[in-house]
Amino acid sequence: MVRHGRLSKGCQICRKRKIKCDQARPHCNQCLKAGWKCPQYDDSIERMFLYHTPKDLDRYTSKPSTTAIREINSAETPENTFFRHPLPVKIPSNVIQTIECRAIDFFLLTHAFQEEGLIRGHYEYLSAFKNDVMTDKRVLTSLNAVALAAYAYKFQHLDLLKKARQYYVSSLRYINSALSSRREAAEDGTLISILFLNTFEALTCEARDSLYHREAHLRGITTIVELRGVSLFRSRRGLQLFRQVFLCLSVSCLMHSIRMPPGLIKLHHYAAAYMNADDPAWKVSDSMVTLASLRADIKNHTLSDPSNIIESAKEIDRNLSSLTEHIPSQWHFQTIYIAEPCNLVLETQYHIYPDVWVAAIWNNIRTCRLLLHQEIKTQLETVLNTSPHTFSLSDAFQHQYSTTTIQQLISEICASIPQYCGHLPLLSEHSSPTRQATLIEDTSHRHSQNGIPTTAGIYLLFWPLLNAGQITDSETQRNWIIKRSRYIGEMTGIQQAFVLGDIVGSGVDPFC
Repeated sequence: MVRHGRLSKGCQICRKRKIKCDQARPHCNQCLKAGWKCPQYDDSIERMFLYHTPKDLDRYTSKPSTTAIREINSAETPENTFFRHPLPVKIPSNVIQTIECRAIDFFLLTHAFQEEGLIRGHYEYLSAFKNDVMTDKRVLTSLNAVALAAYAYKFQHLDLLKKARQYYVSSLRYINSALSSRREAAEDGTLISILFLNTFEALTCEARDSLYHREAHLRGITTIVELRGVSLFRSRRGLQLFRQVFLCLSVSCLMHSIRMPPGLIKLHHYAAAYMNADDPAWKVSDSMVTLASLRADIKNHTLSDPSNIIESAKEIDRNLSSLTEHIPSQWHFQTIYIAEPCNLVLETQYHIYPDVWVAAIWNNIRTCRLLLHQEIKTQLETVLNTSPHTFSLSDAFQHQYSTTTIQQLISEICASIPQYCGHLPLLSEHSSPTRQATLIEDTSHRHSQNGIPTTAGIYLLFWPLLNAGQITDSETQRNWIIKRSRYIGEMTGIQQAFVLGDIVGSGVDPFC
């Protein structure tokens, strides 16, 4: 239906905030000052029309009153007979898309990687399951739960959360029933359903205690993957499933300072025969396994001598440093310096990566190195406090090097955040126009080609961001990370981002 009346030419954000938009291009200054991503002015044509809900359609297609019909008939003349309004026809209910279908379309488009080239995991295998597993009641129910939750938080339709949780409870019943049968437990549908529920917990996470629900799902996944064994590697989608599971479990083990399950480590070694072993992401996963073992040994006091701990940590760090030095050119990022301070950037620089998957691998390397140098620094301080006479000059140099490295790594993690927040177009005004425009155009093109939505990549940002916020000694860095975490929560609807900000702000590690 055509909309009548004069339309505001301001951007959508300014209209919602009920403030005057200066209509500057490409982005209005009000959004820029407030730290919002300006949606620009592309919805003016869409706003010229009114759209109606199914209830509206029912109202307009209901039987007209006899008075209205008489008025229409009395107005008929030979000149307008051919323009007589036909009686409204009831639209079949099956033509109207259900909210579940809309939510699933939204989730698959924004929260899942698309099938492109490299095996990366994170739901990129879903397109291959459409003809069989995606019709499974376990998968469909858990997908409805996670999709409705994502849709509800993103578009603030919080009334949908009740329905999402009902699907969640039903999905748990289906999964528990499947786990009672060894055959059903080993099916792809069970594994995918649990992964969906794991993401559901991230989307609906409203307190620190909610984080432990994710851990329970991951423990269940471990059992199923070990039950499947090498049969997972008979297909590409099986390898993709394993990749996603292994990354989730690696991060969980590192956060809790526990070893990776031996069965999964064996499967990881076996899977190397089917994967590109030169892939930087695969090499990082090897280092994450080694680091998890080191942290577990320190936590359990299996390894307690400071010198042995320091040497082991330095060995892992050397491997990670070597990896960054020999990383392929297509994995390189560019550092952009801004001419003046901007609240979208922590310091004076930010990074542009080929896509957020590449950014995630770089940040995983940085986070591993952060944990290593934090441990080295802690052990050296223990030596200095307990046996100062053994604290050598080389120890002092190492302590200074680790302190400097920690600061650099945190700055680099923070420099990746503008790309995750979608701020690259806004930042083009603060750096070299010609060069920056080219970089942004190239990056946007690669995003499209690589099939990695920014929102899906944000799930991989939480672990680096949490560690950067917990380890930094700078209040400026910590406060900026907290604000960016909350912005990410508002932008994506992923509630875990708010909890992450609260954890960093409290200074308490809930995983110790």
